[in-house]
Amino acid sequence: MKFVRFQIENYKVIDEIAPIPIDARVTALVGKNESGKTAVLKALWKSRNVAKSAFDKLYDYPRARYAQDRKGTQTITTLEFELTLKEAKALVTYLPHLPAIQPICIVYRRSYAGEDLIHQQIVFDSLDTGTMEKEKISSAIDAVIEPLESSSSVEWDPVSQATRTALDALEQINENALLWTPETIQALDSFNVAVTTWICADSSRKDMAVAERQQFDVLMTQLQACAWIEANLPIFIYFDDYGQLDTRIHLPSYLTSTKSSDSKVRTQTALFEWSQIDPQEILDLGRPRRSGESEEQIQRRYEKRRALLDSASFVLTGDWIAWWTDKRHRLHFDADGEDLVLKVSDQHNEFPIPFEERSRGFQWFFSFYLVFLAESKKAHKGAILLLDEPGLHLHPTLQVKLLALFEKIAANNQLIYSTHLPFLVDGNHLERVRTVYLDGSDPQKTCVSADVQPGGDRETLFPLQAALGYSIAQTLFLGKRSLIVEGITDYWLIKALNACIPQLDGQPGLHEDTVLIPMGGTKHLMPLAAIMVASTDISRGRSLVVLLDSDDAGRQAAQRINNKFSEDLPVLMLGSTINRTEATIEDLVPRDAYVTAVKQAGYDIELRQDEKNALTNVKAMEKAFQRLEFGKFGPVKDSVARILMDAWSQDPSKISDCTCTQARALINAINAQFEI
Repeated sequence: MKFVRFQIENYKVIDEIAPIPIDARVTALVGKNESGKTAVLKALWKSRNVAKSAFDKLYDYPRARYAQDRKGTQTITTLEFELTLKEAKALVTYLPHLPAIQPICIVYRRSYAGEDLIHQQIVFDSLDTGTMEKEKISSAIDAVIEPLESSSSVEWDPVSQATRTALDALEQINENALLWTPETIQALDSFNVAVTTWICADSSRKDMAVAERQQFDVLMTQLQACAWIEANLPIFIYFDDYGQLDTRIHLPSYLTSTKSSDSKVRTQTALFEWSQIDPQEILDLGRPRRSGESEEQIQRRYEKRRALLDSASFVLTGDWIAWWTDKRHRLHFDADGEDLVLKVSDQHNEFPIPFEERSRGFQWFFSFYLVFLAESKKAHKGAILLLDEPGLHLHPTLQVKLLALFEKIAANNQLIYSTHLPFLVDGNHLERVRTVYLDGSDPQKTCVSADVQPGGDRETLFPLQAALGYSIAQTLFLGKRSLIVEGITDYWLIKALNACIPQLDGQPGLHEDTVLIPMGGTKHLMPLAAIMVASTDISRGRSLVVLLDSDDAGRQAAQRINNKFSEDLPVLMLGSTINRTEATIEDLVPRDAYVTAVKQAGYDIELRQDEKNALTNVKAMEKAFQRLEFGKFGPVKDSVARILMDAWSQDPSKISDCTCTQARALINAINAQFEI
C-alpha cells in the first residue's frame, strides 16, 4: 500500500489541517522552528507504530479547548492508503456477501472517545468496517442464540461453551486495542462453527435463527476484512535528535525501563535487537563471584561475555557504513561493571574512542539507522519513515548525501522528513515540498501547504529559495566546460550570437556542454575564481576558462589571475580574438549599429568626431552621455544588449557581416581554449 494523503485535527497546536497529498517516495515538510513540523510527524506516528506510543487526550488535545471538549468524540488523524490491484483482490475475498467491487483506497481514522479512550475506524469505497463496537458484536451473538434457547429443550453445551468463550474474548479486549485481534476473531469464528454444527446435527433445527446467523456471517466477514487491513497497513517509524545513543548504557537501569516511551530507551532497544545481545545475559555473565563458584567457572563466564560482545561488534560493523561516508568505521562493544560501553574506531585511528566523542552527525546517523532497521523489521509490510530535523549536525556535503540516501530508502519505504536546512531541500524535486507555517491568527495555529504552491512568510520560504539557487549553481559547477565572463551583458550577447551564428555560416557553435558564468564585474573575479578552481577536476582536462574584456580593468584582472593561479586558470582576452588592442563585448557590434540600438533604448544621440574615434563602443557612449547630460551609460548597457538580442533572435540575417566574422572568431577561440 502507498500512503497518499493525510488530515490532522485536534492535536497539540493543530486545530485542523486540510487533506495533504503525499509524494509516492519522499516528502519534505519545510518550515521555521516552532511552526508545528514535529506535531505533524508525531500525530502520524501515534496513529500506527510498533513503539506502543498512543494518543492521550489529556496531553495531546489543544489545551485551549480541553475543558469544554474533553468528554466528546473528535477525529485526530485521517490517513488514506492506495491499494495495489493484488491487494484489492485479496481484500475482496474476505467480503463475498458484497456486490462485486474493486476497492481502491483505505481510509484509516483515529479519534478521541471521551476523556480516556481512542477509537479507530477503517473505511473503503463507502463501506465502513470500523464502527463495530463491542456492544454491537455482543448483540449479534445474543440475536443468534436467543431463538435457539427459546425453541430448544435439549442441552446444547458446545454452543453454550463457544458463546461464553466469544463473550469472554470481548470482555478481555482493552478499550484502546483493536476489536479485530486474531484472538477475538478466532473466538467469534469458533462460536459460529459451534452454532452451525449444533443446528446441522438435527434436521428439525435447520430453520432456527437463519436471518440472525446470516447477519452474523456478514459481521464476521467485515471483521476478517479489518484483520487483513490491520495486518497489511504500513506502520510509521519516527526518529528525532533525542534518540541518540550514549557511550554507556547502565544495564540494570535499562532493564527496569524497557516499557518506557523514552527516546533513548527505544534506540537502546534497537541496538540490542539488531546486535542480538541479551542485556540480561550480559549483566549475569559479568556478575561478581558467587559462593561455591570456581575460578575456572568465573573465567569461562567472562570469556563468554567477551565472545558475545566481539561477535556483536562484528554485526554492528555491517553494510550501513556504505551509507555514511567513505571513512571505514568499526563499532566496538565493551563491558565495565554493570555498564555496556560503545566505542568507535576508523581506518585513520584504529584506537577505539567513546561513541559520544565522535561527531554529532555520526552519532545521529548511526542511532537513526539502528531504529530504522529494528522497527522496520517488525513491520509486516513496508514501514513509512518519519524523520524530524535529520542531519542538523552534518556538513552540507553530507546533508546532500543524506538526500541521496533518502532516495535509496524510498525504493522500499516511503519517507517524510521535516527540515529548515537549505541543503536538505532537493532543488530538483521541489514538487515534494510541503511548507509548514503558522497562519498568524490569535492564537497562531499550524498550517501545511497542500501542493507545490508554498505557503508562509519569506522566512518559511527561504530554504526553498536557497535550495533552488544551489540547484542552479550546481549546474554551473558541474558543467564539463565553464566559461567565466565579466557581466550579464557578456552572457546575453554571447548566448544570443552562439544561437544565431551557426545558422548563418553552418559551422558548429560553442561545445554543447559549455556553461557561461557571469561574475558580476571584475571585482568579484578572484573569489569566484578561487571557488571554481577548487571545484574543478583537473584530471578531466581543461574545463575552466576566463574571458575578459581588453580594457584597463580586464588587463588588471588578468594579471591578478596569472599571479594567483598560474596555469590552473587560463585567461582569454577578447581583443586578441578579434585583432583589436582594446575591446569589450559590445565591440562585436559595429559602431553605427550600436548607436542605432542606443536610440531604440530611448536616447536620441548623434556622435561627434572625437566620440567616433573612441577605442570602444562603451567609451564612445560614455563621452556622448556625459556631453548630453544623460547620466551614466553603464546602466543603459543592459537595455541595449536586450534590444540587440531580440533583434537577432527574430531575424538572424540582420546580424552584420562584421559581427558574424568577429563572433565566429570568438566562438572558435573559446572552443580552442578548452581543447588544449
